[in-house]
Amino acid sequence: MGVLLVLLLGTAAGLAWARHRCHALLADLYRAERLAEKRDFDLDLTELACLAGTLADLTFARMHERGLLVASRSGDVTATTGRSTGDGFETAVLELLGLLSTRTRDLGDLAAEFDRSPEARGLRGRLAALGLVDDEKLLRRVREFAVWMPLVAAAVAVTGVVAMVWALLWGGPWGIAPPAFTALTAAALVINRKARPAERRSTAPGARVLAAARADDRPGYGIEAVATGGLSALPALHDLRICREASHARKTARTAAARSHTGSGSDGVGLGGACGGSGCGGCGGCGGGL
Repeated sequence: MGVLLVLLLGTAAGLAWARHRCHALLADLYRAERLAEKRDFDLDLTELACLAGTLADLTFARMHERGLLVASRSGDVTATTGRSTGDGFETAVLELLGLLSTRTRDLGDLAAEFDRSPEARGLRGRLAALGLVDDEKLLRRVREFAVWMPLVAAAVAVTGVVAMVWALLWGGPWGIAPPAFTALTAAALVINRKARPAERRSTAPGARVLAAARADDRPGYGIEAVATGGLSALPALHDLRICREASHARKTARTAAARSHTGSGSDGVGLGGACGGSGCGGCGGCGGGL
């Protein structure tokens, strides 16, 4: 009886801590969003683009319009200068291109690198403080906690089995163990589900602000349209749009080639190992494209 009681109370205490931790992490994550529910926002084009996930597109379009960026039909973009008199986002793009002697890079790869730049992350942080997007650090903490919850649920289930076996072999309140540990396992599964926030680009207030901005947009192909619609808002024959499509086609070809090499190398240890090193790396490189 004593061992069974210790197992039951220990498991319940562990789950109580997990529930408290989950609630605290989610409260931190959603606090700014709750405060933004009844607020009105007047965002500029750059902030709207960040909210829409098109910040790189807007920056490229602005630079191309000013002659700082040249787009090719092969999917590459080239900087025409090493300096910019624009904002920090243009400077970030030029710095990324300046790492190469040719100042040329695949458009999709450049966009992925730009989205990871301190400038882009800083703007997302400011929007997160307003409650329009999820805070990346807080979201990472929730996900790190969620990684452990399936193990916690499994541990609760195993503990329940051990308790029932103990009650059978050594005597004990057999009628208590099954329902008690079934309830605890169910509680662990509920916590596990709550600890996995849905994938989303913006919070509910952010989605509302973005929807209002798109509704107010006048039909056209200007910079304003790129802010909320990305490069797809440009005319079909625009250099940047053709470049984006070529970059996407290149990414698709690389991915297909990597999969083909992986499949053909499955029967040979040497070929499979080579593809696992270079082929998968190639896919990772182009995976952040548009």
